[in-house]
Amino acid sequence: MKKLLPAMLAVVCLLSCEGPMGPPGEPAVQTQWKAVYYTVKSQDWRLEGGKDNPNSYYQYVFDEPALSDFIYQEGVVIAYVVASPGTDKEVLRPLPDTWPIAEGPDYWTEHITFDYMPGSVAFYVAYNDFATSVRPPSMTFKLMMIW
Repeated sequence: MKKLLPAMLAVVCLLSCEGPMGPPGEPAVQTQWKAVYYTVKSQDWRLEGGKDNPNSYYQYVFDEPALSDFIYQEGVVIAYVVASPGTDKEVLRPLPDTWPIAEGPDYWTEHITFDYMPGSVAFYVAYNDFATSVRPPSMTFKLMMIW
């Protein structure tokens, strides 16, 4: 009797799970992505605002034809600053990125961010002390577009 009861329960479960097949689901959409690297040389950063003035910052804008209206509206765009590019210590730091810096007796914070629209991406560097008389160093960025 102990062996018969589990067998009967298994048969009942199998028979009770039968039924008509439901309607077909939505067709699968395959995710696509594209990674693009950009380098801004130190001399190419454009100062917005006056040197060492409050609210001054640096920016650089790249044309990016792959940044379509569809990606802008329906996709995901993620940006990174590439720290120590081309070395064994290379890492990706996601933007926005805030990094403390100390050189000699001076201390400040560097804030790097980005924005985008169909057809272009812009990178920004701002300092907490607005000391923009010194240009940012050359920087490499990675942009990931996922749709």
